[in-house]
Amino acid sequence: MQKGLIVHTLISNDLGEVLIIQRSKQNNVLPEYWDIPGGTLEDGEDPAVGAIRETKEETGLNVSNVRLFFQKSNVDISKNKQFVTLVFHTNTSKSRVTLNSDEHEKYAWIQPSEMNRYKIVEYLSDCLNTYRELKTKRIN
Repeated sequence: MQKGLIVHTLISNDLGEVLIIQRSKQNNVLPEYWDIPGGTLEDGEDPAVGAIRETKEETGLNVSNVRLFFQKSNVDISKNKQFVTLVFHTNTSKSRVTLNSDEHEKYAWIQPSEMNRYKIVEYLSDCLNTYRELKTKRIN
């Protein structure tokens, strides 16, 4: 079975909102679904560096100080491939996003509790719930 490593960045702002981006209608994987910036790791690339690169490519945001906080694994039997998704977190004070229009159509800064209003990719619900739990622990 082949393996695929995918990296994402969950970006939060000072209001506790997180950035989500909507895939374009032309995307061949889950068109019009909402996700967070990310993509496939390049050969030999450090996962944190890949998450930073993907964030810049998809949103125009220069992020740093990313920390791994969530992972998910799934098997796509039709492709005979196991995918491992690593999600890094960082905070930004920037709110303006410049989307790569070939890949994404819209963006939104949302409270994690608002995720049910959006058609999100499968792993993102668990990811945002983990983020909310961690945020709550830091406050208490």
